[in-house]
Amino acid sequence: MFRADSDSIENIDRLKTRVREGISKLKGLDVGDVLSIEILAQLVGGRKSITEIVELIYGLRKGDGGFISSYSRVSREIKKLESKGLVSRKIFGQNKPYRLTELAITNLARIGGEQNQMVLVQRSELAIYLATIALALPIASQTLNIWQLGDLVTSTIFPTFCFLLGFSCSKVLQTLRRVI
Repeated sequence: MFRADSDSIENIDRLKTRVREGISKLKGLDVGDVLSIEILAQLVGGRKSITEIVELIYGLRKGDGGFISSYSRVSREIKKLESKGLVSRKIFGQNKPYRLTELAITNLARIGGEQNQMVLVQRSELAIYLATIALALPIASQTLNIWQLGDLVTSTIFPTFCFLLGFSCSKVLQTLRRVI
């Protein structure tokens, strides 16, 4: 018969605490559904098609009863994960299996650690985007003769806008690289 001593009870309690913390970090990643977690777990092993994921999760093959409903359930869940930037696939080509994005891999690696999950768009990037839009409005209004600005203001706003536009474009490309 198995007897638990105080050290093993403490180890089990610590393990339970780490599992709870990991689940709360997954919820911070907007992945609280069991199917989403299982899909991410299957994709950690490498690229897989929806059919392969259904076979691994449910043990169903094409032609089996319930395959179509399981396939559509997994497909819907993958679309949700794709919209969150966690899963992607090739745009071109015949074989298009799904894979984890860099964002998903980074966030899944951080589950056991003390670091917070990465967000898709950081606050500093959002501030840069908003500043670019704010500077674009007076330039557009002057171009359309809605509102006239002085020469000094125009000569200050336009170069600043061009700088922020370039910086914003580089941030957008970095974000896309994390997700695609």
